[in-house]
Formats: sequence, C-alpha cells, structure tokens
Amino acid sequence: MRILKIAFVIVLFASAALAQAGDYVLVLNKTSNTLSFINTATMKAEGSVPVGRQPHEMAINPARTKAYVSNVGANSVSVIDLKARTEIKKINSPDFKNPHGLVFTADSRRAFVTSEQNKKIFVLDAVKDEIVQAIDTDQEGTHMAVLSPDGRWAYFTNRLSKTISVMDVGSTKIVANVPAGTGVEGIAISPDGKQVWGGNRGDNTVTIIDTAKREPIATVPTGRGPIRVAFSPDGKRAYITATMDNEVNVYDVATRKQVQKISVGGNPGGVIFSRDGKRAFVACASTNDVTVIDTTAGTVIAKVAVEQGPDGVGYLAQK
Repeated sequence: MRILKIAFVIVLFASAALAQAGDYVLVLNKTSNTLSFINTATMKAEGSVPVGRQPHEMAINPARTKAYVSNVGANSVSVIDLKARTEIKKINSPDFKNPHGLVFTADSRRAFVTSEQNKKIFVLDAVKDEIVQAIDTDQEGTHMAVLSPDGRWAYFTNRLSKTISVMDVGSTKIVANVPAGTGVEGIAISPDGKQVWGGNRGDNTVTIIDTAKREPIATVPTGRGPIRVAFSPDGKRAYITATMDNEVNVYDVATRKQVQKISVGGNPGGVIFSRDGKRAFVACASTNDVTVIDTTAGTVIAKVAVEQGPDGVGYLAQK
C-alpha cells in the first residue's frame, strides 16, 4: 500500500509539472538591468537574470542554448546560458558604442551586432563568444537586425540615414541600402521572406520592401511612433507597436490595410508571437508589464508584471 501511495504522489507531481510546462517569453528590463523569464503556461514571470546596464535588445540562437543581450549603457553584450539562466560572459569592445540590434545566423555559429554610433556591424563567433570582424558601413544610426528565413540575408535599419541595409551573410558584404522613412527603427521579415517591413518612427509610417527587387513597394500610415514590427507565424498579420498611442496596430499583410487597433500598456515596444500565433506578447515600458493578446479575438487576456522598463523581447520554445 505504501508503494502505491508513493507511486500515486509521483504521478500527481509529474502531471502537475506537465500542466505547468510551457514556452518562455524573455523580456529585457532596461531600468532594472535584468532579463525576465515568463512562463507562457502560467502567465507568470519566473525570476530574472542580471545583465549589463540599459539592456535594449536580445537574440536567442536557433539551437536555443544561449542568448545575446545588447547593453547600450555599458557598451557590452551579455552572454546568457539559457539552461542555467545565468550570465556567463560579457563581450566588450571600445568600438561597440551603443551596441543594439542582434541576430544569430541560422547555424548558431555567428551573430551580428549593430553599433549605433560607430557606423559598424560586428561579427561575433557565437561558439567562442568573441568578436571576429568589424564591418564598416556608410550608414548612420544602425539600429535593429533581422535574418531572412533561408538564412542568406541580414537586414539592418539605419535610423539617421533613413535606409535599410541588406547584407550577404556568407560574404558579410553590404549589397544594398534601400530607402526607407525618417527614423526607421523596428523591422521584421515575412515568413516567406518576400517582404521586409520597417517602422518609420519619425514619419508614423511603415516602409514595405520587396526583398527580391530590393526596393520599396509601399508606404503605409501607422499610429504615432511605430517602434517595433512583428509578423504572425502564418504571415497573414503584421503587428506594429505605436508607442505614443499605447496601441498595437494590426495589419492585413495581403491588402496592407490596418484592420484593428488594440490598446495595451504604457509605452509599448517589443512584440513577439507564440509558436502557434494564437498569442502576441507586448513589452510595455512605462507600466512594467508584458501585455498578452489573444490574436483570434484581438483582445487583451493578461498583463504579466515584470521589472522596470521592459522593452526587448525573445521567444524561447521548449523541446
């Protein structure tokens, strides 16, 4: 009887653990200088990891073993062991000068980091966690970065030059600088790789680029301060955070028409989708929460409290 009771307790414990299992949304808290982990099953933050000063953006490697965090106020990149949930190294360079956007290559072996004030893009060896190359550009205010679905191209927004740069990942050569709008900052590439959308924070518009032609094909009005852009996994919707309106603008990608406005927390920034696209997570800096949206209903279903100044986000899928 005692053995049966123990076995029953073990089964209950395992079932409870399974029920609580979920993917994780990672969010950087710029004022607290931390990285929070939000369990998507429980919709609660499960602690945080100290990083560098004023962390703004992050990238999770495709292998899901580590994350890089750009510490704008410390001119460093934190290396986070995602299993241990700890910072294991800081990558430093006197030439970083406001490192910001980051993206890993598809094989997890390299990463690109923008230098917003130094007209450079740094190439990191993502195995050794060290700088291996600095690429000089002729663009000002290089900010965010994104990789094409096939891993061949990287795209970078240049806020002050009003352009989006296209890099050949294999050769690390800039092959084009495509015109965009004033203060182009947030960027996303469609799941089919055919379009790049860049949010023009100064113009309250989004520039849509044909990636094959490497030229703009449309400019679409947005709310005030379109700071970040994200595509749903099926590519049918684009979410743009209008930071000055405390809203998320939802667009039908096929028609390029705005179909919804969703009120969220204060000063929304980073936005990311769950794997199935049924939820969107929006970091809201002035209300210190991550607002969760039911994308089918287009309604807010939760607000998860985090630390101070949440902004950059990442999605960590569990195996």
